[in-house]
Amino acid sequence: MCRPDSSDAEDSKTKIEMNGTSDSNSSSNASSSSNPPTATATAPKSILKDEHGYAATNFDDNDNSAAQGMATTWCCGLLHMKPPKGGRELGVWEKSLEDQSNWFTWITLSYLNPMLKLGSAKTLETDDIGVPSQQDLSRNAYERVKVCWEEQIKKTHVQNKYKQAAFQRQLSKCTTEAQKEALIKKQKPPLEPSLGFALFKGFGIRRLGFGMFIYFVSSLMTFVPVIILEDLVRYFQDAGAGEHQTYVDPWIEVFGLALVPFLVSILQTRYQVLVAHAGVFVRAAVSLLLYHKSLTVSAAGRAKTSTGQVVNIMSNDSQQLQRLLLFAGMGVVAPVQIVLALALIYRQVGNAMWAGVAFMLALAPLNGMVFGTIGKLRRKVLKYSDSRVKIMNEILTGIRIIKFYAWEKPFGAEVDRLRGKELQALTRYAYFIACIFSLILSSVPFIQPILVFSVYTAIQDEPLDAGTAFSTIALFNLMRIPFAFLPMVFLQWIQSKIALRRVGRYLELPELNTYVQHVPPPNPTALQNAVASVTIRDGTFAWVDPSGKEVRGIEDEKKPSKPRRQSSRRNSKGSKEAEEGDGKSSLNFANKELQASIRSLQTTNSEDASNAVPVMALTDINTTIEAGSLVAVVGSVGSGKSSLLSAILGEMEPVGGSNVYVPRENGVVSEGFVSYSTQTPWIVNDTLRGNIMFGRPFDEDRYNQVVEAAALSDDLAVLPAGDQTEIGEHGINLSGGQKARVSLARALYATSTKLMLLDDPLSAVDSHVGEHLFANAICGDVSKGTTRILVTHASHVLPRCDYVIVMDKGTIKHQGKYADLVARGVDFAGAVDVSKHDKKDEEENDTAKSDDKKDGADAKEKKVENVSAEKKEAMRKSGKKLTSDEDKAEGNVAGSAYVKYARAGGFLAAFSVLCCAVFGRGSDVAGAFWLSKWAEEGFQSTENGGMGMSDEDTRFYLGIYSTFALCGLMGITLQGICFANLRLRASRKLHQDLTDSILKAPVAFFDVTPIGRVLNRFAADMDKVDLELVQSLQQGLSMLFSILGAVGAIIAATKGVFLLPMIPLGYIYYLIQGWFRKTSTELQRITSINNSPIFADFSQTLSGTSSIRAYGAAERFASHCEGSFDTMDASYILVQVVNQWLALRLDVLGGLVGFFIGAFAMATQNTSFAIPAGWVGLALNYSIELTGYLKFGVRMIAQTEADMSSVERILFYSNNIEAEAPSEVPEKDPPAGTWPTAGAIEFRNAAMRYRDGPLVLKGVSLDIQPGEKIGVCGRTGSGKSSLMISLFRISELESDGGQILIDGVNTSEIGTTCLRMNLSIIPQDPVMFSNTIRYNLDPFATASEEELWTVLQKVQMVEAIASLPNGLDHQVAEGGENFSLGQRQLMCIARSLLRKPKILVMDEATASIDNTTDALIQRMIRENFSGATVLTIAHRLNTIMDSDRVLVLDDGEIAEFDEPSKLLQKEGGHFRAMVEKSQQAHGES
Repeated sequence: MCRPDSSDAEDSKTKIEMNGTSDSNSSSNASSSSNPPTATATAPKSILKDEHGYAATNFDDNDNSAAQGMATTWCCGLLHMKPPKGGRELGVWEKSLEDQSNWFTWITLSYLNPMLKLGSAKTLETDDIGVPSQQDLSRNAYERVKVCWEEQIKKTHVQNKYKQAAFQRQLSKCTTEAQKEALIKKQKPPLEPSLGFALFKGFGIRRLGFGMFIYFVSSLMTFVPVIILEDLVRYFQDAGAGEHQTYVDPWIEVFGLALVPFLVSILQTRYQVLVAHAGVFVRAAVSLLLYHKSLTVSAAGRAKTSTGQVVNIMSNDSQQLQRLLLFAGMGVVAPVQIVLALALIYRQVGNAMWAGVAFMLALAPLNGMVFGTIGKLRRKVLKYSDSRVKIMNEILTGIRIIKFYAWEKPFGAEVDRLRGKELQALTRYAYFIACIFSLILSSVPFIQPILVFSVYTAIQDEPLDAGTAFSTIALFNLMRIPFAFLPMVFLQWIQSKIALRRVGRYLELPELNTYVQHVPPPNPTALQNAVASVTIRDGTFAWVDPSGKEVRGIEDEKKPSKPRRQSSRRNSKGSKEAEEGDGKSSLNFANKELQASIRSLQTTNSEDASNAVPVMALTDINTTIEAGSLVAVVGSVGSGKSSLLSAILGEMEPVGGSNVYVPRENGVVSEGFVSYSTQTPWIVNDTLRGNIMFGRPFDEDRYNQVVEAAALSDDLAVLPAGDQTEIGEHGINLSGGQKARVSLARALYATSTKLMLLDDPLSAVDSHVGEHLFANAICGDVSKGTTRILVTHASHVLPRCDYVIVMDKGTIKHQGKYADLVARGVDFAGAVDVSKHDKKDEEENDTAKSDDKKDGADAKEKKVENVSAEKKEAMRKSGKKLTSDEDKAEGNVAGSAYVKYARAGGFLAAFSVLCCAVFGRGSDVAGAFWLSKWAEEGFQSTENGGMGMSDEDTRFYLGIYSTFALCGLMGITLQGICFANLRLRASRKLHQDLTDSILKAPVAFFDVTPIGRVLNRFAADMDKVDLELVQSLQQGLSMLFSILGAVGAIIAATKGVFLLPMIPLGYIYYLIQGWFRKTSTELQRITSINNSPIFADFSQTLSGTSSIRAYGAAERFASHCEGSFDTMDASYILVQVVNQWLALRLDVLGGLVGFFIGAFAMATQNTSFAIPAGWVGLALNYSIELTGYLKFGVRMIAQTEADMSSVERILFYSNNIEAEAPSEVPEKDPPAGTWPTAGAIEFRNAAMRYRDGPLVLKGVSLDIQPGEKIGVCGRTGSGKSSLMISLFRISELESDGGQILIDGVNTSEIGTTCLRMNLSIIPQDPVMFSNTIRYNLDPFATASEEELWTVLQKVQMVEAIASLPNGLDHQVAEGGENFSLGQRQLMCIARSLLRKPKILVMDEATASIDNTTDALIQRMIRENFSGATVLTIAHRLNTIMDSDRVLVLDDGEIAEFDEPSKLLQKEGGHFRAMVEKSQQAHGES
């Protein structure tokens, strides 16, 4: 009965927002009383602390008043209590209800009454929950377990060291090679550190020990009512003769029937509350261990996991450990209860008891085999579950490219394939449990009485009487709950062992090596000695440490698995060819030159692989970068430019003791020393200001200076809420250029920054914006004195850099001052193209992509249409709040959710479950009445000196009783099989509907819905539906029918008199469960909603770990995660404790039932209305059962409702997401291959807006002739990308907003698949999926091997792909991380080439490609799409100068549309002005 210590409050840190305080307004808001704080105030005084700071007693100073009004506080106070208005009035914003409680309310859980009253009066919200108890703070849990885990690692390391030394000694004694080989085979794998013990010790061994002690005592006390039952039944049976003397006065025993259950419940309630706190502790500790680990794991470790897998571990595996604790007490105490019950049975029936023991022992070895099999089946389910969640995470991340390419079907098929394998494993798992597991363990309480009574009647001279029969049955019934829950305990134990192994494996993944030294190198020069200089001497770096031990994946078994060839799993022409032979020698192309080239590269690669030489990303790096200098890094695609920055950041694996020296002041590490702008900008879900500040203090002057330098001022003017506009995940409502500039502004913001790493920030912006960024941000006052390393393809900036490094194939080919390198005739790998020096670069549509990217917040226009002040204010508010709030149902789980679940699983299966439950329970009750009749007949046969029952009569009664018992067992087994069938069909249907709904959802849905929220449906919610819901349903249904059966039996046994007290008891029960169910369901929903941000933040963090580490922001992000866990834990613990509040009160009601039966029997004794002794025994037996059934039943029903909320959430996404236009319209879709034939495009008065924003296209009308090459340009927000969005119907035109016709076909009338399959787009952001290269190029598996290699040749990627171990079947890492950004962009171009479209849209497709490759790609596109209509959104003006015509958009309208030469001659023209501005920018260079 330990309570939290107030001293914990001193250790807890106040949680901070992920991106800090944005401004003075947010500071005042944070401290305002209108918002609940995220950290708790001090707890009550404490005394007698244990070893972890928990107190044996800890009560408020007003404890002396606790006795006042206890009766009303206990239960009835809810009837008279005025409901509070909200959480603030309850005081839970400062201190939890538990921390506010006095000793009486703490023991009886009456401190929950105000919350229950509030829940019955209104729909609970998160603000009503308040802060968690001091003992539930996540930071405390993490810090304790971290210490214990590190101790375990050290201990295991020492043990393994000694084991290895002993093994080596044994090995040295072997005299022959055969002996050595035999000894090596026998060598056991190294010990693994025990995460379970670390958690156990972290929570407190004495706390858990004390909890187990009180639970053990309560379990022993449950036998007291059975002893009273036997005594009273014998008393009533012998009352007439007066031969039986009770232990105490019968009336005292009757009162004991009411008192003992209450005392038992008090003890069990305290234990369950303790376990609930332990569950919160375990989940928080494990999750935060995972979170902190994710911020330090190395690239080699990341390669062994995926975002989906890690999120799955955090969501599912941590919950499995939490769930185990709820059953742990039963698992420990159940065997003791069973042994004690058997001992008491022996007291009743003597040696007949051994028949039951023999039966149990016979099952023991079979149980061991069953549990082992279940563990294997569970691991298979988890394996496929991880894969499914991983692919869903990638689909959600790349949903836009999937929509553009109409890839919903192949990706849906891939999800279905993985789900099919998962369901196959789940099917074996479900039916094995239903047929084998349930049958074996459920059979014990049914078979044992048959065996015992059979042996008893055979070996005993005395007949079976009511006292013996019903006390024995009562004892068997006491065993029934342990036996019913033992399967769940064992299952949970198996699942938790797997979860612990998976978590432990992740925590053991290698971490980043610390090779970046904060001091000068040995024997430094003056340059190398300066603070913020960078020196690398003979540096070699790889993404996987070749000298380190093999990294074991999460699911890797201890035994090495056989290597197997990667396969695309596609039955395409290409894959069939590749599967012949070794997939290499089978090449047979018409293009023999290409074939020979590929074979040559593959042969070379095979030789390299056989030599086992590790591939280094960077080799022989020797350079010194002067402090305060500007250094440009150039090179071709895949040359190692970004890897060089990663090496300087410490993100790679050093080889051969390589070091990077970056001296700091006195060698002290300080936050803000380094800043980093990634090649793919990492934007978090926060305001634009929050993204720039990144949690650092707000400095208005510095902020304004940085915004101006990063060319963001104009953007702030047009964003709906300025810099307070909420930016969605991955910056979905910003353009590529805006994201790059926000990332650059973040790197510039801190004045403490001394080293700035900029990975190609200029590629996404136009020339004049790029010039502004270079002059004002990179070279301006804002970065003065900072060491800047700039990766770039821009040619005109190199002369203004202090130093230039040229990378080639992972090494520094040339370095020096620009003029010196030019004088030496150095090839800059396409970075410098003199012939185009005067006009090469970009035009900032950049931001344009923003306008492209949907959302009212994104629809930005220089000339905003005239709108009312009210509409402007609405736009400002909508901009501040982009991400939608998660929908939360209210009230109890709707009955429609159960109906829809039953429909998904099949009404026949659901009806069969009910029938089996009724049949099983009915047989059980009938068997009890038959036993009563048997005992009565046996007693009557000997009462008057008779000889007792004949053997024939005994066999008759035993046969009928056995039949009823076997029918009950059959009912339970059939119920399990029907449930397995229901589960599988429902799981398949619910997941299929959810997947279909998500894939059919419009892009606008993903703009406002965090990925983590959607992923939570596929991970945690689907896991509950697959595994937990059916267990809860089965146990809940079983308990429900047990309660109904018990009540019916008691009514019959008491001759209907029990109906009288049942009315008030039923009314009280109705009130109690009413308060409970409404509050409990709302609390569960709040907990589910509070779960989603945790997963959203975690998946977001996993994609930006390099940026977080570079900025030194790991601790701040971890603190934000802790705050999210505290919010979730505050509601979760209430869910669990409210269950115990109910259990305590129901136990009292159950005790009153037993008291009434005993009192009624005593009162009517020796009257004409007296109850037969056998019926008294039967009624008392069922009253004892009822106490347990009410408690466990309502808990399981509550758990079912909690799990059904997952079904509710899945159904909401399945049924309430408005789908985009139909993918197919059979009566309108042109036959495949017949359209488009020419590629003519006509816009007729096209008008479009994003959601509720202003119009972004305003009556656009134009004709594009077949085969024309059209360049599209315009200022930011002019509507360029919106034009393409409307062409692909990613956003639909206004209902009266005109038409778009392709070859005369109205695109709004045909299916989206037909439309998008016949168009193609090369997007600015390349998206790759974690499947094979073949699948990424051709997910429909329609292309031949030669076609795939041919398009790769055209984009200069043959050498890179052919040199990979598996060629086209090489696995792409998550997010395409094993390819550079430029390589990914080239493969996206190859993807479009393969489609051979008649209409191609290019959206800055070559932004991350060096200029030489860019020129080749541009020429290749002109050659391969000579007959196609090509629309090019111009970021680099030179890419559209040779277009047939140029379309200039302004404010959603056509400003100019003509040949480039004519537009250049137009005085005052838009296009001419843009070209002149670009030339001026380069002229300044």
